[in-house]
Amino acid sequence: MFPVHDLLPGLLLCAAVLACLATFMALNGSEARRRRVAWDRFRALIRIRGVSVPLRDALYTWARVHCPATPHLVLSRRQDFDRFARTEAQRQRHNPAAQQALTELRVRLGFKATSARPRSTHDLAPGERLSLRTDSGQTHDLRVTAVDELGIEVAMLRGRARLERGWASFSREGEGSYRFRTHPDGSRSLVHGTFLIEDERRREPRVELHRPPFWLAVEQLPDGNAPDDPEGVEVEVLDLSASGVAFLSDRQVRRGSELGLDLPLGEDLKIRNLRAQVLAHGYRQQGGPRPHFLHCRFVELADAQRKVLESFVWARLEG
Repeated sequence: MFPVHDLLPGLLLCAAVLACLATFMALNGSEARRRRVAWDRFRALIRIRGVSVPLRDALYTWARVHCPATPHLVLSRRQDFDRFARTEAQRQRHNPAAQQALTELRVRLGFKATSARPRSTHDLAPGERLSLRTDSGQTHDLRVTAVDELGIEVAMLRGRARLERGWASFSREGEGSYRFRTHPDGSRSLVHGTFLIEDERRREPRVELHRPPFWLAVEQLPDGNAPDDPEGVEVEVLDLSASGVAFLSDRQVRRGSELGLDLPLGEDLKIRNLRAQVLAHGYRQQGGPRPHFLHCRFVELADAQRKVLESFVWARLEG
Protein backbone atom coordinates (compact mmCIF):
# COMPACT_ATOMS: atom_id res chain seq x y z
CA MET A 1 0.00 0.00 0.00
CA PHE A 2 1.39 3.40 -0.99
CA PRO A 3 1.97 6.00 1.79
CA VAL A 4 -0.62 8.73 2.02
CA HIS A 5 0.72 12.31 1.86
CA ASP A 6 -1.04 15.54 2.77
CA LEU A 7 -1.22 17.41 -0.54
CA LEU A 8 -2.58 20.64 0.92
CA PRO A 9 0.79 22.34 1.75
CA GLY A 10 2.10 21.60 -1.72
CA LEU A 11 -1.03 22.92 -3.38
CA LEU A 12 -0.91 26.09 -1.28
CA LEU A 13 2.74 26.64 -2.24
CA CYS A 14 1.94 26.22 -5.93
CA ALA A 15 -0.98 28.62 -5.62
CA ALA A 16 1.22 31.22 -3.90
CA VAL A 17 3.90 30.92 -6.60
CA LEU A 18 1.30 31.30 -9.35
CA ALA A 19 -0.24 34.33 -7.64
CA CYS A 20 3.18 36.00 -7.32
CA LEU A 21 3.94 35.22 -10.95
CA ALA A 22 0.61 36.68 -12.07
CA THR A 23 1.19 39.83 -10.01
CA PHE A 24 4.71 40.24 -11.42
CA MET A 25 3.49 39.78 -14.99
CA ALA A 26 0.69 42.29 -14.43
CA LEU A 27 3.05 44.88 -12.96
CA ASN A 28 5.63 44.25 -15.65
CA GLY A 29 2.92 44.58 -18.30
CA SER A 30 1.70 47.84 -16.79
CA GLU A 31 5.24 49.25 -16.80
CA ALA A 32 5.70 48.21 -20.42
CA ARG A 33 2.42 49.89 -21.37
CA ARG A 34 3.44 53.11 -19.59
CA ARG A 35 6.72 53.15 -21.49
CA ARG A 36 4.96 52.60 -24.80
CA VAL A 37 2.60 55.49 -24.08
CA ALA A 38 5.53 57.73 -23.07
CA TRP A 39 7.45 56.93 -26.25
CA ASP A 40 4.30 57.49 -28.33
CA ARG A 41 4.00 60.96 -26.73
CA PHE A 42 7.68 61.58 -27.48
CA ARG A 43 7.22 60.69 -31.17
CA ALA A 44 4.07 62.81 -31.37
CA LEU A 45 5.90 65.83 -29.95
CA ILE A 46 8.72 65.28 -32.44
CA ARG A 47 6.20 65.48 -35.29
CA ILE A 48 4.22 68.40 -33.86
CA ARG A 49 7.32 70.52 -33.26
CA GLY A 50 8.80 69.69 -36.65
CA VAL A 51 12.11 68.50 -35.22
CA SER A 52 14.80 67.98 -37.85
CA VAL A 53 16.16 64.50 -38.50
CA PRO A 54 19.61 65.12 -36.91
CA LEU A 55 18.05 66.59 -33.76
CA ARG A 56 15.42 63.86 -33.68
CA ASP A 57 18.14 61.20 -33.69
CA ALA A 58 20.09 63.05 -30.99
CA LEU A 59 16.97 63.33 -28.83
CA TYR A 60 16.22 59.61 -29.26
CA THR A 61 19.76 58.67 -28.24
CA TRP A 62 19.81 60.98 -25.22
CA ALA A 63 16.35 59.98 -23.97
CA ARG A 64 17.14 56.25 -24.16
CA VAL A 65 20.01 56.82 -21.75
CA HIS A 66 18.78 59.58 -19.43
CA CYS A 67 14.99 59.16 -19.24
CA PRO A 68 13.97 55.88 -20.93
CA ALA A 69 10.71 55.66 -18.95
CA THR A 70 9.65 59.28 -19.59
CA PRO A 71 11.29 60.37 -22.87
CA HIS A 72 8.58 62.96 -23.64
CA LEU A 73 9.84 65.13 -20.77
CA VAL A 74 12.87 66.25 -22.76
CA LEU A 75 10.42 68.04 -25.09
CA SER A 76 7.94 69.22 -22.47
CA ARG A 77 9.97 70.12 -19.37
CA ARG A 78 12.57 72.88 -19.34
CA GLN A 79 14.87 71.15 -16.84
CA ASP A 80 15.25 68.05 -19.02
CA PHE A 81 15.62 70.00 -22.24
CA ASP A 82 18.41 72.10 -20.71
CA ARG A 83 20.23 68.90 -19.73
CA PHE A 84 19.94 67.60 -23.31
CA ALA A 85 20.95 70.97 -24.78
CA ARG A 86 24.18 71.12 -22.75
CA THR A 87 25.18 67.65 -23.92
CA GLU A 88 24.25 68.23 -27.55
CA ALA A 89 25.90 71.68 -27.70
CA GLN A 90 29.20 70.21 -26.54
CA ARG A 91 28.92 67.33 -29.01
CA GLN A 92 28.26 69.78 -31.86
CA ARG A 93 30.49 72.59 -30.63
CA HIS A 94 32.23 72.96 -34.00
CA ASN A 95 28.99 72.85 -36.01
CA PRO A 96 27.35 76.34 -36.16
CA ALA A 97 24.33 75.03 -38.08
CA ALA A 98 23.61 72.42 -35.40
CA GLN A 99 23.98 75.06 -32.67
CA GLN A 100 21.46 77.30 -34.46
CA ALA A 101 19.03 74.40 -34.90
CA LEU A 102 19.22 73.71 -31.17
CA THR A 103 18.46 77.36 -30.36
CA GLU A 104 15.50 77.38 -32.76
CA LEU A 105 14.11 74.22 -31.17
CA ARG A 106 14.38 75.86 -27.73
CA VAL A 107 12.23 78.76 -28.99
CA ARG A 108 9.64 76.43 -30.58
CA LEU A 109 9.32 74.51 -27.32
CA GLY A 110 8.75 77.73 -25.38
CA PHE A 111 12.00 77.40 -23.43
CA LYS A 112 13.66 80.65 -24.51
CA ALA A 113 15.35 82.90 -21.95
CA THR A 114 13.17 84.82 -19.53
CA SER A 115 13.79 88.07 -17.67
CA ALA A 116 11.58 86.92 -14.78
CA ARG A 117 12.61 84.30 -12.21
CA PRO A 118 15.47 82.36 -13.86
CA ARG A 119 15.19 78.62 -14.23
CA SER A 120 18.75 77.97 -15.40
CA THR A 121 21.87 79.81 -16.55
CA HIS A 122 20.38 79.87 -20.06
CA ASP A 123 18.21 82.72 -18.71
CA LEU A 124 21.22 85.02 -18.24
CA ALA A 125 21.16 88.04 -20.56
CA PRO A 126 23.89 90.27 -22.03
CA GLY A 127 24.66 93.11 -19.66
CA GLU A 128 23.98 91.18 -16.43
CA ARG A 129 26.71 91.23 -13.79
CA LEU A 130 28.33 88.07 -12.43
CA SER A 131 30.58 87.64 -9.42
CA LEU A 132 32.95 84.69 -9.82
CA ARG A 133 34.48 83.36 -6.63
CA THR A 134 37.14 80.87 -7.65
CA ASP A 135 38.12 77.74 -5.77
CA SER A 136 41.53 79.37 -5.19
CA GLY A 137 39.86 82.18 -3.22
CA GLN A 138 39.88 85.02 -5.77
CA THR A 139 36.80 87.07 -6.70
CA HIS A 140 36.24 88.53 -10.17
CA ASP A 141 33.54 90.97 -11.32
CA LEU A 142 32.25 90.00 -14.75
CA ARG A 143 29.72 91.25 -17.26
CA VAL A 144 27.79 88.86 -19.52
CA THR A 145 28.35 89.74 -23.16
CA ALA A 146 26.57 86.82 -24.86
CA VAL A 147 24.75 83.60 -24.01
CA ASP A 148 24.29 80.65 -26.33
CA GLU A 149 23.80 76.89 -26.05
CA LEU A 150 27.52 76.34 -25.49
CA GLY A 151 28.00 78.72 -22.58
CA ILE A 152 28.24 82.25 -21.22
CA GLU A 153 30.64 84.74 -22.78
CA VAL A 154 31.91 87.26 -20.22
CA ALA A 155 34.13 90.32 -19.94
CA MET A 156 36.15 91.16 -16.83
CA LEU A 157 35.14 94.55 -15.42
CA ARG A 158 38.29 95.21 -13.40
CA GLY A 159 41.80 94.05 -14.02
CA ARG A 160 42.96 91.18 -16.18
CA ALA A 161 43.06 87.64 -14.85
CA ARG A 162 42.43 84.12 -16.04
CA LEU A 163 39.02 82.63 -15.51
CA GLU A 164 39.02 79.70 -13.08
CA ARG A 165 36.68 77.05 -11.77
CA GLY A 166 34.37 78.25 -8.99
CA TRP A 167 30.97 79.62 -7.99
CA ALA A 168 29.37 82.36 -10.11
CA SER A 169 26.53 84.41 -8.65
CA PHE A 170 24.11 87.08 -9.86
CA SER A 171 21.05 88.93 -8.56
CA ARG A 172 17.76 90.11 -10.02
CA GLU A 173 15.75 92.85 -8.37
CA GLY A 174 12.65 91.48 -6.73
CA GLU A 175 13.64 87.90 -7.47
CA GLY A 176 16.66 87.17 -5.27
CA SER A 177 20.22 85.96 -5.69
CA TYR A 178 21.38 82.90 -7.61
CA ARG A 179 24.61 80.97 -7.97
CA PHE A 180 25.98 78.05 -9.96
CA ARG A 181 29.13 75.98 -10.34
CA THR A 182 31.08 76.67 -13.50
CA HIS A 183 34.50 76.48 -15.14
CA PRO A 184 36.18 78.19 -18.10
CA ASP A 185 35.61 77.13 -21.68
CA GLY A 186 38.32 79.14 -23.37
CA SER A 187 39.65 82.50 -22.22
CA ARG A 188 36.36 84.45 -22.30
CA SER A 189 33.59 81.92 -21.67
CA LEU A 190 32.11 79.95 -18.78
CA VAL A 191 30.15 76.72 -19.16
CA HIS A 192 26.49 76.63 -18.18
CA GLY A 193 25.73 75.50 -14.64
CA THR A 194 24.20 72.06 -14.26
CA PHE A 195 21.88 73.49 -11.61
CA LEU A 196 20.95 76.95 -10.35
CA ILE A 197 20.78 77.63 -6.62
CA GLU A 198 18.37 80.26 -5.35
CA ASP A 199 19.96 82.12 -2.45
CA GLU A 200 17.05 84.45 -1.71
CA ARG A 201 16.51 82.92 1.73
CA ARG A 202 20.15 82.29 2.53
CA ARG A 203 21.63 85.75 2.99
CA GLU A 204 23.66 84.65 6.01
CA PRO A 205 27.32 83.72 5.57
CA ARG A 206 27.92 80.16 4.45
CA VAL A 207 30.92 77.86 4.43
CA GLU A 208 31.84 74.83 2.38
CA LEU A 209 31.70 71.63 4.37
CA HIS A 210 33.25 68.33 3.34
CA ARG A 211 32.09 65.39 5.43
CA PRO A 212 31.51 61.70 4.64
CA PRO A 213 28.06 60.92 3.21
CA PHE A 214 25.30 60.12 5.69
CA TRP A 215 21.61 59.25 5.71
CA LEU A 216 18.62 61.44 6.46
CA ALA A 217 14.86 60.83 6.37
CA VAL A 218 12.05 62.39 4.36
CA GLU A 219 9.56 62.91 7.17
CA GLN A 220 6.90 65.02 5.47
CA LEU A 221 5.78 65.29 1.86
CA PRO A 222 4.81 68.60 0.17
CA ASP A 223 1.12 67.84 0.77
CA GLY A 224 1.76 67.80 4.53
CA ASN A 225 1.35 64.05 4.91
CA ALA A 226 4.00 61.68 6.18
CA PRO A 227 5.29 59.01 3.76
CA ASP A 228 3.72 55.58 4.19
CA ASP A 229 7.23 54.28 4.81
CA PRO A 230 10.00 56.61 6.06
CA GLU A 231 12.20 57.32 3.06
CA GLY A 232 15.96 57.30 3.51
CA VAL A 233 18.21 59.48 1.36
CA GLU A 234 22.00 59.34 1.27
CA VAL A 235 23.46 62.85 1.15
CA GLU A 236 26.75 64.73 1.12
CA VAL A 237 26.93 68.30 2.44
CA LEU A 238 28.04 70.99 -0.03
CA ASP A 239 27.81 74.08 2.15
CA LEU A 240 26.20 75.32 5.33
CA SER A 241 24.88 78.52 6.90
CA ALA A 242 23.02 79.21 10.13
CA SER A 243 19.75 79.17 8.19
CA GLY A 244 20.19 76.46 5.57
CA VAL A 245 22.23 73.72 3.98
CA ALA A 246 22.92 72.41 0.46
CA PHE A 247 23.25 68.67 -0.22
CA LEU A 248 24.14 66.32 -3.02
CA SER A 249 21.80 63.32 -2.75
CA ASP A 250 21.45 59.86 -4.27
CA ARG A 251 17.91 60.59 -5.46
CA GLN A 252 15.54 63.47 -6.09
CA VAL A 253 13.44 64.83 -3.23
CA ARG A 254 10.38 66.89 -4.09
CA ARG A 255 10.37 70.60 -3.41
CA GLY A 256 8.48 71.36 -0.18
CA SER A 257 9.38 68.05 1.49
CA GLU A 258 10.67 68.22 5.05
CA LEU A 259 13.74 66.29 6.12
CA GLY A 260 14.86 65.04 9.51
CA LEU A 261 18.60 64.75 10.11
CA ASP A 262 21.46 64.64 12.56
CA LEU A 263 24.06 66.95 10.98
CA PRO A 264 27.71 65.93 11.49
CA LEU A 265 29.97 68.99 11.78
CA GLY A 266 33.09 67.15 12.90
CA GLU A 267 34.35 63.97 14.48
CA ASP A 268 33.03 64.97 17.92
CA LEU A 269 30.30 67.43 16.95
CA LYS A 270 26.85 66.60 15.65
CA ILE A 271 23.63 68.65 15.77
CA ARG A 272 20.76 66.27 16.39
CA ASN A 273 17.09 66.44 15.49
CA LEU A 274 17.34 69.14 12.82
CA ARG A 275 14.50 69.70 10.37
CA ALA A 276 14.99 71.20 6.92
CA GLN A 277 12.62 72.01 4.06
CA VAL A 278 13.63 71.48 0.42
CA LEU A 279 13.39 74.83 -1.40
CA ALA A 280 14.81 73.70 -4.75
CA HIS A 281 16.38 70.70 -6.40
CA GLY A 282 18.53 70.13 -9.44
CA TYR A 283 20.49 67.48 -11.32
CA ARG A 284 24.20 67.32 -12.08
CA GLN A 285 24.80 66.41 -15.71
CA GLN A 286 27.99 64.52 -14.80
CA GLY A 287 25.98 62.15 -12.61
CA GLY A 288 27.91 60.22 -9.97
CA PRO A 289 26.65 58.33 -6.90
CA ARG A 290 24.85 61.45 -5.64
CA PRO A 291 23.76 63.37 -8.77
CA HIS A 292 20.85 65.33 -7.28
CA PHE A 293 21.17 68.73 -5.63
CA LEU A 294 18.97 69.80 -2.70
CA HIS A 295 18.81 73.42 -1.50
CA CYS A 296 17.24 73.46 2.00
CA ARG A 297 16.42 75.87 4.79
CA PHE A 298 16.21 74.88 8.44
CA VAL A 299 12.77 75.03 10.06
CA GLU A 300 11.78 75.12 13.73
CA LEU A 301 15.37 75.75 14.83
CA ALA A 302 15.82 75.71 18.58
CA ASP A 303 17.91 78.54 20.05
CA ALA A 304 20.62 76.10 21.09
CA GLN A 305 20.81 74.62 17.57
CA ARG A 306 21.05 78.09 15.96
CA LYS A 307 23.81 79.13 18.36
CA VAL A 308 25.86 76.04 17.51
CA LEU A 309 25.39 76.65 13.77
CA GLU A 310 26.32 80.33 14.02
CA SER A 311 29.40 79.60 16.15
CA PHE A 312 30.53 76.88 13.75
CA VAL A 313 30.07 79.01 10.60
CA TRP A 314 31.80 82.10 12.04
CA ALA A 315 34.67 80.00 13.40
CA ARG A 316 35.24 78.56 9.91
CA LEU A 317 35.04 82.01 8.29
CA GLU A 318 37.49 83.56 10.74
CA GLY A 319 39.83 80.59 10.66
